[in-house]
Amino acid sequence: MGENDRENISGRIKRLGFKPQREIVYCKLLPYANQLDEESVRMLSEIKANLGRAVMMREMRPGCGMWTARLSKYVKLYGMKFSKEDHLNFIHLMYQLVTIPNLEPWLVSKFSLALIILLKKKELISPEELELPWRPLYDLCKRIMSTGPVAVGMYRCFSSLDGTLNKLVHAARHYFPASATQEILDLFRPQLCPFDSGSICTALEMLEWFLPIALSPEKSCLGHQLWFHEFMNLWEVCHNAPAWEGAMMWLMARLAWWNIGYIDWEPHIPVMFTRFLRSLNLPVSYKNMQSSKHHKLDTSAIALWIVSVLGGGSSAQKYLDKFMKAIESYFHPANFGRWLVKLKDVLCKLPFYFVQRLHTERYKKLTWETPIPDSHRLTEEDITNFVESIKPVAMQAMFSKMGLVEVSQALQHLATLRPAIIIPQIIDRMYSSLEVLTEPHKLTAAMQCMVAVARPMVQGGSYKEGSTHVIPLLMSTLPGIDPNDIKKCFVTFQFISTFATLVPIVDCSSASKYWNSLTEEEETICLATADFEDFVLQFLDRCFALIESSSMEVTRLEREEDKRSKLENMAEGALSSTCTSVLMQTSSHIFKSALKKLHSFVTGHILETKVAGHFMATVVRSFAKVNPEETLRVLVPHLCDTVLALVESDDVLQEDILDNELLYNLLLLSEVVDCRGSALLPYVATLQQVMDRTLHLTCREGYLSSSCILRHVLSSLTSVTPVDYRSIAGSFDRPVKDYLPIKDWGKPGNPYSMQLKWYVPGNNEVACVQSLISRYLPPELQRVEKFISDELQLTREELHCSLGIVIAVLGCRSMLPVWDELPVKLIESSLAVTPFVPSLDVGAGNVTMPDGSNVRKKVADTVNQLQEKLLLTREDDTKSFFSLIVLWEYLLIDRFGSKSSYEMHWKNFRVVKKVLENKLVGQKQHLRALLIDRTMLQHESLLERGSMCLTPTHCQIMLSLLKLSSSHYSEVRSRAQVKLFTALDQFSYSYTVLIPHLLTNLRQDSNQFHEQFKGTLYVLLGPRQNPLVTRHNWEMLLNLWPAIVCSKPSEKLSVIRLMENIVETVHKHFPTITISLQIPDPCLDAARRLWKSDPAPCFPVVSEEEVAVGSQQLEDRNHYNLDQYQALLSSLIDAMEHENLHWRYHAMALSFLRDLVHPDLAYPARIVRYFLLTLIHDSLELRKIAIRSTVFLLKQQKRSHKKISVDPLSFSEGKRAEGPGERADNMWVQYCSETRPLTAEEWDTPRYIHKPYHGFYCWPKQLQVYAPSGDQPALDRKLNELTDAEKEVFLFFSDQNNVDRLIEFLALEEKKGKDKFNGFRFIMFKGLFRNHGDVHLKYFLPHLERLVTDKHESSQRCAAEVIAGMIRGAKHWPFHKVSALWESLTPIIRLALLNITVETVTDWGICFATAANRDPNRHHWLLELLVEEPLRDEASFIECGRLYALQGALNQQVWRVSELFHRLLNYLKPFLTHSFQNVRERLGSVISNIFEPDIVLHDGNCTSSPHIAAFVSELMPRLAVLYEIGPEAVQCSGNHIIVRKNSSREVAGAAADASQKIQANSEERDMAIRLLKTVCKWVTGSVARVQYATTAEYYEFFPLVCLMSNYEADEELSKTCITMLALMGQALTLPQHIPVVLRSVSKVSESASWWARSSCVEFLQVFVFHNMATVLSKQVWAHEVVDIVLRLLEDDWLEVREKASQVLGGLLHCNFIESPDDLIERFKLKSKTRLKKKHALDTITLQSLKLRHSGILGLCAFINAYPYDVPEFVPDMFLLLGDHLNDPQPIPSTIRKTLGDFKRTHHDSWEQHSLKFTEQQLAVLQDLTIPPTYYA
Repeated sequence: MGENDRENISGRIKRLGFKPQREIVYCKLLPYANQLDEESVRMLSEIKANLGRAVMMREMRPGCGMWTARLSKYVKLYGMKFSKEDHLNFIHLMYQLVTIPNLEPWLVSKFSLALIILLKKKELISPEELELPWRPLYDLCKRIMSTGPVAVGMYRCFSSLDGTLNKLVHAARHYFPASATQEILDLFRPQLCPFDSGSICTALEMLEWFLPIALSPEKSCLGHQLWFHEFMNLWEVCHNAPAWEGAMMWLMARLAWWNIGYIDWEPHIPVMFTRFLRSLNLPVSYKNMQSSKHHKLDTSAIALWIVSVLGGGSSAQKYLDKFMKAIESYFHPANFGRWLVKLKDVLCKLPFYFVQRLHTERYKKLTWETPIPDSHRLTEEDITNFVESIKPVAMQAMFSKMGLVEVSQALQHLATLRPAIIIPQIIDRMYSSLEVLTEPHKLTAAMQCMVAVARPMVQGGSYKEGSTHVIPLLMSTLPGIDPNDIKKCFVTFQFISTFATLVPIVDCSSASKYWNSLTEEEETICLATADFEDFVLQFLDRCFALIESSSMEVTRLEREEDKRSKLENMAEGALSSTCTSVLMQTSSHIFKSALKKLHSFVTGHILETKVAGHFMATVVRSFAKVNPEETLRVLVPHLCDTVLALVESDDVLQEDILDNELLYNLLLLSEVVDCRGSALLPYVATLQQVMDRTLHLTCREGYLSSSCILRHVLSSLTSVTPVDYRSIAGSFDRPVKDYLPIKDWGKPGNPYSMQLKWYVPGNNEVACVQSLISRYLPPELQRVEKFISDELQLTREELHCSLGIVIAVLGCRSMLPVWDELPVKLIESSLAVTPFVPSLDVGAGNVTMPDGSNVRKKVADTVNQLQEKLLLTREDDTKSFFSLIVLWEYLLIDRFGSKSSYEMHWKNFRVVKKVLENKLVGQKQHLRALLIDRTMLQHESLLERGSMCLTPTHCQIMLSLLKLSSSHYSEVRSRAQVKLFTALDQFSYSYTVLIPHLLTNLRQDSNQFHEQFKGTLYVLLGPRQNPLVTRHNWEMLLNLWPAIVCSKPSEKLSVIRLMENIVETVHKHFPTITISLQIPDPCLDAARRLWKSDPAPCFPVVSEEEVAVGSQQLEDRNHYNLDQYQALLSSLIDAMEHENLHWRYHAMALSFLRDLVHPDLAYPARIVRYFLLTLIHDSLELRKIAIRSTVFLLKQQKRSHKKISVDPLSFSEGKRAEGPGERADNMWVQYCSETRPLTAEEWDTPRYIHKPYHGFYCWPKQLQVYAPSGDQPALDRKLNELTDAEKEVFLFFSDQNNVDRLIEFLALEEKKGKDKFNGFRFIMFKGLFRNHGDVHLKYFLPHLERLVTDKHESSQRCAAEVIAGMIRGAKHWPFHKVSALWESLTPIIRLALLNITVETVTDWGICFATAANRDPNRHHWLLELLVEEPLRDEASFIECGRLYALQGALNQQVWRVSELFHRLLNYLKPFLTHSFQNVRERLGSVISNIFEPDIVLHDGNCTSSPHIAAFVSELMPRLAVLYEIGPEAVQCSGNHIIVRKNSSREVAGAAADASQKIQANSEERDMAIRLLKTVCKWVTGSVARVQYATTAEYYEFFPLVCLMSNYEADEELSKTCITMLALMGQALTLPQHIPVVLRSVSKVSESASWWARSSCVEFLQVFVFHNMATVLSKQVWAHEVVDIVLRLLEDDWLEVREKASQVLGGLLHCNFIESPDDLIERFKLKSKTRLKKKHALDTITLQSLKLRHSGILGLCAFINAYPYDVPEFVPDMFLLLGDHLNDPQPIPSTIRKTLGDFKRTHHDSWEQHSLKFTEQQLAVLQDLTIPPTYYA
């Protein structure tokens, strides 16, 4: 930094009064930049003063809400333009505000978003400067996301809040104190119980959010070192795609990203890559049987982790290569499936994060963030290796059916890294696509990819040849501007405009005369630039041809006359931007040539004006925008003369249909004047003549074009615009000897030295605008006024014409000041109402009416009167109303320009920026044109983003729009509503203006005033994100909701639908509003600090007296809110009780009452009574609302239950043990039948823990359990001890008739086959029995006895819901009550289990699972009841039902019921060979549950539950009998071509022996087969459900399962074996189990059964693919896999050899085999094995034939391994194979099949592939694939 720069900066700091944190650099490029400092300081001091005052006065709304929004707006306008001190103060204040207890969701969202913005640029503030406590933030997240009130729907917040909080915590965790990690771990570690899925998911999600992962290396002992290895072990042990895996993946990915080089990932890399490959759900399966278990890993997290672990000597690149190779072929266009979405995401994200990392390492400024150590930085070799591994996949994906956007982005990043590797291939594909006419999709794809790599290609860098292709490619793509293929046309436009933006279009072909130092490439480019002029002219020719072919055909007369299709509008936009891009970059000489061509086309053609004329006008406008002086000089005189000549006769003015020539020239003239104002001034007089003659033409199209001239002239004269958008600041017209344009190809701009010139309107322009307004506006307003007062009659067309002129005059809005009126006070506030608009002095002044009055105000008043007049006399004149709506929009919303075009401008800018930015270098190294566009956007933002105050005139306009929003005509209504909603969003609290009028409309007769009523409902439903009907204003709701409910019913379908929408909208969008809020003092302290830094707030700090007043006002507001809330409830209930409401409106009122539920305030007794009575209403819809509401009111009446702290060691005799799992200090939590509570004393011992996770992983710092039942709230209360609301519940359920009716309704069927166990009904009964004890039990029990014996599913379901509610509701009952309950329930449950039906099995399972979800010792009655002999001699279905019910109960406990598991397993062992299939399947499922706890975590302990190893060792001897009968029985049916060694006599003898053996062992065999079926079900159940996928023990069954998978005598056995193999093959296998698997496979590969050998090799293929990285992590394993396959390639049995060849092809395809060359040689040798003469078929000949066949199969495997590619060695193989076509079978058929497949897979790209073959090889290939003719 130079001395001058330093002085400038220090001077600026002095001027501002502080050193800004980070400003938006584009503000400094604006023409009025010198005013912005003063303006921003003024706005900042206003924000500080008002925000500080609002907090200290405890005014949440409007004060805090509004000024927080303004702070966010300030940051968007000026950046972090405040001192570090202020930055910290704002953060502390927002943090205090967002963590206020019980703050409502709307404000939480508002403060969170502001805080995210403040924390976003984390490099500005280091953790040393800012510390934020984590606990308040966690309490907030817990409140918003907790499972209690939120889950049942009592605490209502909008869905986007979760995402906002997620972002907030991730931004804030960098600033948590150093001790936070340990504190967070202490809180969440106890919840890490893998068997309690809900808890561990929540805990890991919160850990992923909160754990600080970016601590400096010296603090890592306080950070990730405390948990990293432990969590990785947890993930390894529970590796079977657990539900929490996604959170764990993100935690590890972010940890890796923030600690590159500081964590050793090496041991984990293989398993991680295995998980990644599996998470893509690729269709690799055994016998086409896909596993349902999928890893749910986010592709972004995968890519982030991979990129983070690359470099620094890591093996990650090796695994990445294999990973990419394995997925490559799935990108081929021929392969299409659900996996493609994830694949293209991975392809896009990997290069993206890689570029981001490289940017951090090489270009990012150093901040407090931990730098990557030099040892782990990416080297040049690392970059090349990465690009090389991604390249083949990206190239494969280029022509894929979907995901071209992602592929383009990937190629863009890769080309940025290594242009020389990526770009040449894309260029080659581009050229080859240009040559082929039959595949246009390939050309468009290639062009889009070329666009993506345009910048690195043009810039040269390491790939100098890239830029030599630019001009030839531009020339060759011109034919793509083809009217017959509009998609190709759009892509071509994008292609041309992208390259034009990068390249100055200047002829410098003579450069070699002056520049001696040119490289060969530069010379080539210079010579090629001679074609530039030709290119531009040809481009224009193509555009003109497109325009001429776009004429609107006569056949389209059925379309509305003014409407063009969306496609035509898009085409116009594309044409305009491309022409502008090309012309902007041309030298003056080329521009003039182009202009000459334009002139000759314009003067020589007359086009129709609907489409083609508009297109032409667009091109003309592009010329005018680029060089207005030249373009206007050439075109305006001609156009004006033509128009004036054509309108000379007065008759023309009266014609309805004008001559096309006149319309066409007017249209061109209207667009050519849309250019820079300075060039326009000389022509204003002539244009005035044209407008004088044409503004009042009778023809609609004529006067519209004329008013368009006026609008464009005025807007051009008043707009501030950049003078040019060129890629360099200097002129393109400098002589070649002084300036070489090709040196500027792709050159980035520099925002700090832009030399940006602006056009700012001066005094001449103001004078000109003033004269035009004085000339055209007053006469029109007078005409309209006379029409209003009936002095003058105007036809509709004349009125439209006048309004069109008024609209055109408002084109100069930026010079028309807003009327000067006092703001309207909409809502009580301690702050003054002030606007928040930068008061910028842009240009030379303002314009008024001739009499000096305000133009906007005059127009508003006149148009308002006109609307009243039209509504009275011409309500059907919709076009006039459309004009009025446009005027209202201009006056109300678009103060300077159009809001929608501003948003569109931002959108387009982001798209272009994404295509052309260089992510690697960053630092705003954008192209100059892009920087200018961004600066222009900054200018527009300063004008558009301010907040105006609402004045009386604004209110009047809003009311006018409201009137139009309820017009008779739907199009008028909908347009007015859109503008009204925009205004509601723009003016805070402006809805209060509309409410009285809406209420009036609602009170009208909905049938008589149908349209008005309908419009009112539409207004109430908007704006979509924040509907009017759900605004947070109790006073408004008190008036509005009862008015809606009491409105007169309408039977019109549209109104009925709208009313339904209102109910749904309230239900969806009406969040909980805090009624009573307390603002803690730390908020006030944080606000006070705002007065201690510069700039000083604009008024003094709030005094203590005012603070006290504010405190009192908050109290008053809380009381007021409470009164209003209760009044609203009362008025709704009054309406329901006393008004005779229509049934729909009655349901609506009930729904409103339900949605008014509040977690802190109970419903009054009157409403409680109404809800309870509605429970037994005849209407199903009302009953559903009532059930939900009853759940709420019972929850509100819940009394808090006392908890006490206990020491867990006190129950284990002081024994302490470490590590997760079962330990001495948690044995007391286990279920124990001997110590289960059987007396009141035992029941009241405070030792029962209801959360199943407590104690498993570790104990919490403080363990709380419920106090004895004697200390809990009393249950046997007298009526006078109950509150009024509780009395209502008590009395309702004490009435037997009510209970009878309720049960009768609940036992009804709703939707046949769709009904399920209803959670809300269960919670309702649970609440009832929890709050009121057993007092109502007697009314329900008789019903239960009846319902459980009823075979109707709805009756049994109702019983299940009630029983689950009773059991859970009795949680805090004293022992005698619980004991009595179980005495009653036990026989009922026994009956239920006897009467279970197919439809109700699931419901009973859920019932017992829900009921047993508490401490198992407290539920011993239920557990013992379910465990007692589940398999009695009853129907098999009943037995299954019992087991399912038992499973449901035990599933909730898993690790706490090992005693029951032992008892159950011992009981079930004799039944494992049960004769019924359904029982066996259920047994398999139950056994998988029994063994689920058999895992050992990091430093953990073994379970006391049964162990798999012991069980398997018991089973194996019982299965051994199957081996004896195996191979022979299985092998009877085999179609082998080559016989095994033993003769047919031996085989026959063996078969006879086998049959005798089979008869002898028939019963034993059947038992063993049934046992094997149960075992298979157990293993498949485990793989699909439990924490671990496969264990070593499962592979003891493997040989037998392979053997029996083709047992034709029993189809069920065969299927279950195949399923087991399929799931085991696809399961994730840990490294320690791989040797076991390979041993098992190897053993089976030597089996006597050919089917077993074939099955095992197919299994091996699936297993290796799904565990590829793990298998590759040790060479021994990889070699063993290959050895097995090669051994089976020489098998005696043909099918086995063919299968082995297929598997070998797969291994080669995935690059599994390191050095395939040795294999090729080996196969070549085998293929040359000598054979004897044909006739001698002895054993030796067969052996030789087998060897030769294996060699041929091996060679064929190499060909099959490359379905979309032709490696170098493949062509030679065809010559080899050709020599074997006449060998004995099966060799020729193998060769022909392989070649048939080769032809099929290579067909699409055969033109490219065939180039790799010699003539001879192609001839052989031809012979091989075409069979010889019959006569040959």
